[in-house]
Amino acid sequence: MLNADYKKQAIQDLREIDKEYTEVFGNAISDMERLQNTRNIAVRAIQCVERYVITLANRPRNFDTQMGEIKIRYVKFVDACKEIQELEMKRCKEQTTSRRMGASGVLGGAGVAVLGPTAAMSVAMTFGTASTGTAIASLSGAAATNAALAWLGGGVLAAGGAGVAGGQALITLAGPIGWAIGGVSLIGSLIATNLSNKDIAKKTEKSIAVIKKEMERIKEIKVQVLSWNKETKNLSYAITNQLTRLRMNRKQDYQTFTEDEINELISLFNSTEVLSKKIGETIKGRD
Repeated sequence: MLNADYKKQAIQDLREIDKEYTEVFGNAISDMERLQNTRNIAVRAIQCVERYVITLANRPRNFDTQMGEIKIRYVKFVDACKEIQELEMKRCKEQTTSRRMGASGVLGGAGVAVLGPTAAMSVAMTFGTASTGTAIASLSGAAATNAALAWLGGGVLAAGGAGVAGGQALITLAGPIGWAIGGVSLIGSLIATNLSNKDIAKKTEKSIAVIKKEMERIKEIKVQVLSWNKETKNLSYAITNQLTRLRMNRKQDYQTFTEDEINELISLFNSTEVLSKKIGETIKGRD
């Protein structure tokens, strides 16, 4: 049949890019889960500093003001995580199997990964906002997951699609990645169309090009996530060490601190403030 080999090769290339995309997608989600875990550890480090400062007698009043601002940031982070996780757990229980989003065989029709509550929360907290500008944490459970997936799995492809509207439970995306997220088989759809072998091959090649572009975007996101993870880990470690050194002096009255100890405490405060901001960093509006 005319151009049969051309179509066959194009579809084979599409299957291969499917496997590669699935791996890149899955790795990105794993990196976000690791980042979320690092941020959870960072929150505990901040709380340790908070408890230490509270025990200091005759501490400067501005210490309480500064610590109050730090607490507002980490509480906001913790509350958002808890809300998304609870909503996701509820959604996972309520959704039927046919409406769940799957993790492998993205282009073969299985859809995009079934994300558990922890993974969904990690992705949502990494991106921070839906494509509409709505805070992901303020969306319902399903919409939060879908908004995050829209960013990760093809939000930028929605040139003719709407992405995820605030409060919407299902996503509508244009292009092959959008179809994959919706659980529609790209390969099956192409083969089922009443097109010539040549037209199917050309459409398949265009889809491959788009998917490759998406993979590059996800790889860029991965670099940012890995950078945040490293910076947060290092800062948490430094803060823990500073706090350990201060505790070793066994002093509970600020007025008994030496000049070096006061400088160490101020440095600890400054580092803790930076960390409280870092745990809230998100990829906002990045296409």
